[in-house]
Amino acid sequence: MKNLIVISGLSGSGKSTALGFFEDSGYFCMDNVPPILIDSIYDLVSKSPFPGAAIVVDARGKAFGDPVKYIKSAKDKLILIFLEASTDDIVKRYSLTRRSHPLGMGIEEGISKEKEMLSDIREIADFIIDTSGMTHKDLRDRLRRILEEISKERATFTFRIKSFAFKHGIPSDSDFIFDARFFPNPYYIPELSTKTGLDDEVKEFFKKYKEIDKYIKDIVNMLKVAKSGYENEGRTSLFVSIGCSGGRHRSVYIAERIGEILRDIGENVIVEHRELGVIS
Repeated sequence: MKNLIVISGLSGSGKSTALGFFEDSGYFCMDNVPPILIDSIYDLVSKSPFPGAAIVVDARGKAFGDPVKYIKSAKDKLILIFLEASTDDIVKRYSLTRRSHPLGMGIEEGISKEKEMLSDIREIADFIIDTSGMTHKDLRDRLRRILEEISKERATFTFRIKSFAFKHGIPSDSDFIFDARFFPNPYYIPELSTKTGLDDEVKEFFKKYKEIDKYIKDIVNMLKVAKSGYENEGRTSLFVSIGCSGGRHRSVYIAERIGEILRDIGENVIVEHRELGVIS
């Protein structure tokens, strides 16, 4: 099955960089595509030598009809990637390029209007990438990982579990956020301080606390229910973030355990430890 990648998001968030990545990956690429053409483009690329197509659908596409309608009608054929960034980052990027906003208004006013216009598309995205603070290389690396996931897991529902530190910010792509800061912290135990939730010594420490095990099981039960509803809405993934103070012990252990339990019942799971830079 050929991949059809639909890229959407805020102007200045990196859509051109994303399109360039897919072009370099051998995809047939088109910018600013009227959403009514999505099905036709898929039919064309499915008969072509290209591995797939990548197209940009942005706020201007609304002039040709409701993008959500056409994206939903082809949801089983495409992967929707939504790019966003903080207002400050987008303003800085525009100041460097000295371009005007494509909606024909002031930059900050255009950003606010565009967020409103694209909110429905963001809601049904398979991947949401916050490019704030990212370099071009960072974004291309993230897209490369997504492309690898797509090639292995096309049309398979995926749980994406991420551990993080609250002090470094909550992941913006989260569907569910769970707090682990109220559990005992191995950081204050000298022999465990420099280790992580991936180490056996830390795992043994947490296994002593029955309330942690119950918390994990409650989360898993909630995610099972959520999966059914998300699939009914045409979603193919669910993003779960587990946070603690430093993002190295409690959140890592809990994210790993949730991933293990879901895999044991046959679910497709990707676990990422943001502060450790590890994906499993």
